Amino acid sequence: MTLITDKKFNSLQYFTADNIHSPNVTAIFTTSGLNFGLVDEKDDEATASYKVITSSQGFSESSVLGLWQKHSDSITTVDEASAGALSAYSLTEQGDALVTDVKGVLLSVRVADCAPILFYDGKNKAVGAVHAGWRGAFAQIGPKTIRRMTECYGTNPADIKASIGSAIGICCYEVSFDFYENFKKEYGTGIDKFFIFAKGKKPHFNLNAMNESLLIDAGILANNIEVSEFCTMCNPDLLHSYRRDGDKSGRLAAFIGMK
Repeated sequence: MTLITDKKFNSLQYFTADNIHSPNVTAIFTTSGLNFGLVDEKDDEATASYKVITSSQGFSESSVLGLWQKHSDSITTVDEASAGALSAYSLTEQGDALVTDVKGVLLSVRVADCAPILFYDGKNKAVGAVHAGWRGAFAQIGPKTIRRMTECYGTNPADIKASIGSAIGICCYEVSFDFYENFKKEYGTGIDKFFIFAKGKKPHFNLNAMNESLLIDAGILANNIEVSEFCTMCNPDLLHSYRRDGDKSGRLAAFIGMK
């Protein structure tokens, strides 16, 4: 991933998903220079942040779509008819992933420690955006989104390029023993590779590594996946983090769309 500073838009900083981003496809992850902590339609800061992204990436204001995220495995398919009903400025429909083959639409998900995942099927010209925190990973929202792209667009997982943005890292993601036991009950002892156990301390969980492994198991080639090395909690000058900042935390966003 490359950190871009766009001086045309007040030194806007964002990461590009280098394996996806191109003149014809926008695939980016924002930094803390913008805040997408949308609460309602009157959230002026979030609205202004969306407008900065659409302007800088060459999309119309009405093109950016989002969901009211609930840490679920619910996926929304966006077609020409439904695109107009899913405004990222109001967030009326619930869910945690979107897919589309409609050009001119900019899919978005918001995070503040959870993992954002972007998908691009260059063969069938389809994209997806996923909000995958630990609940999403547990429910395999990444693989389920891949299956939705296969059902809707004929996507072969081997043709997908995926980019996993910054999330809380294993360095900072301390979890309870019950948390670990729930994953172990669901996935078996193979889940241990995503945890660090130190004597006398609680386990630490590697969210991005698990999300990556799930995508590979779902058929995406390992060489077609890039993963951010930045921990949201460790980088207060660059990234928002709910675990670090609590209720005052802002929200990052990931965007993908075909022009």
